[in-house]
Amino acid sequence: MAQSYKKNVLIHPNTKHEIKKFTKPIRKKFYEFFIQLRTFGKLSYPEGRKLIGHDLFEIRIRENGTYRSIYCYDRNRIIILSAFRKKTQKTPRKEIEKAITRKSKLNNYKNEQ
Repeated sequence: MAQSYKKNVLIHPNTKHEIKKFTKPIRKKFYEFFIQLRTFGKLSYPEGRKLIGHDLFEIRIRENGTYRSIYCYDRNRIIILSAFRKKTQKTPRKEIEKAITRKSKLNNYKNEQ
């Protein structure tokens, strides 16, 4: 039986709006992964992986296109920082920078979902 870690998973308010733009099956898949993160504290490859050179991780969905969500660990929380549809081989630099900016402002982010 897998060990349970029960981390609090919070979704950045702007990320909620980004996820709402996706189709219902894609939104459902993201929320299933958020539940896995809450329960186990991490995702294994290929669904999750660390972004090289950053203290960020991504959720990877390949279903009718390629979708990603970038998250980080902050104390005993996991913060979902951004979500986007991927159109190129590499994770777009602007998406990484957006996540870094949102992460830097976490002190202003209230502990609510």
